[in-house]
Amino acid sequence: MGCKHAGSAASSGFAALHLEVGARLGRYEQRYTTYRRLLVEALSRAERPLTVAELVAMHPEVPQSSTYRNVTALMESGVVRRVAGTDGHGRFELSEDLSRHHHHFACIACGRVMDLAPSERLEHALSEAARVVSEEQDVEISEHRFDFLGRCSKCKAVAAAS
Repeated sequence: MGCKHAGSAASSGFAALHLEVGARLGRYEQRYTTYRRLLVEALSRAERPLTVAELVAMHPEVPQSSTYRNVTALMESGVVRRVAGTDGHGRFELSEDLSRHHHHFACIACGRVMDLAPSERLEHALSEAARVVSEEQDVEISEHRFDFLGRCSKCKAVAAAS
């Protein structure tokens, strides 16, 4: 799928995304309901992982319990993955194979989690680290996930002003 779906290409991008999500859910004998489609589109448009509360706020007519059930079904079928934050709240995003490769930054002060586009330099360093781990631990590395922790620009400014 390659990248987040936005702009005028959204309808054609969403069509391919919806076909793939429907197929994945079908393999688990799950239906691709209207609300699941809305969740997938919301996650696809998001520039960062979203909490269940944020997903519920987008569609307040749907009970929170339904959102949890639908997110769980999407996770079990490999459509959505959970991203840990520093504040104890789980956040959710489309699986990388449905969106794009990226990393995360989590603020240790406010809990905000942001997507970070990887640079060629960072990916090279991570590939080298994976090679070293593979050799030293006798394992085969198939992918990586890397999260940065620290203070976001707002929390950094507040801390500096104190």
